Amino acid sequence: MATPAPLPRPAVPVACVLLPLVAWVALFELNAWVFAAFTWAQGIAWIFLPAAVRVLAVLVCGRWAVLGLFAGALLTSDAVYADDAAAAVLGAALTAIGPWLAIELFRLATRMPLDLRGLTPWHLLALSVLSALCNVLPHNLFFWLAGIRADPISGLVPMFVGDLAGIFVVLYAVRLALQLVDRARARTAS
Repeated sequence: MATPAPLPRPAVPVACVLLPLVAWVALFELNAWVFAAFTWAQGIAWIFLPAAVRVLAVLVCGRWAVLGLFAGALLTSDAVYADDAAAAVLGAALTAIGPWLAIELFRLATRMPLDLRGLTPWHLLALSVLSALCNVLPHNLFFWLAGIRADPISGLVPMFVGDLAGIFVVLYAVRLALQLVDRARARTAS
C-alpha cells in the first residue's frame, strides 16, 4: 500500500497567528482587571503584561506573530480608541510591528540567532528596553497626532516603565522555565 503524500503544513502558521492573538487578548483583559489601579491614562499603564506577548510571540513565531498581534490589538482596541476605526487599525499596526522591529534591530546589533535559551539576562534587558522603545515612541506620537493625548511627551515614562516591567518579568520567567526544562531533560538523559 502506497504512503499518502504529506499534507501541507498550515497548522504552524495558523498556530503562530492564533496563539499570539489569544495570549494578547487574555493578558490584556487580565491586566485590565488585576492592574486597573496602575492605569495612568487611556492606553497607558504603569504595568502592562501584554507587552511581553509582543516580544515572546515574535521570538517564537517570527513574522506570523505580527498578524496575531495585530488582530489581538484590534479586538481590544475599544478600550483605547472607542469608535475611531482608523485609529484602532493604526494603533493595532503599531502594536504588532514594534516588537518585530525591535527583534530585528537586536539581531542586527548582536549578530546572534534569537532563541530564549541563548539569551543572557543582559540580552533580555537590552531586548526589553529596545522593544519598549519601539512601542512607546510611535504610540505616544500617534496618541498626540490622533488627539488622544495633549502632547507626545507626558505618556513616555509611564508607558515605557509599564512595557519594560511587563516584558522583562515575563521573559525572565520564561527563560527560567526553559532552563528548568533543560535541566530535567539532562537528568533523564543521564
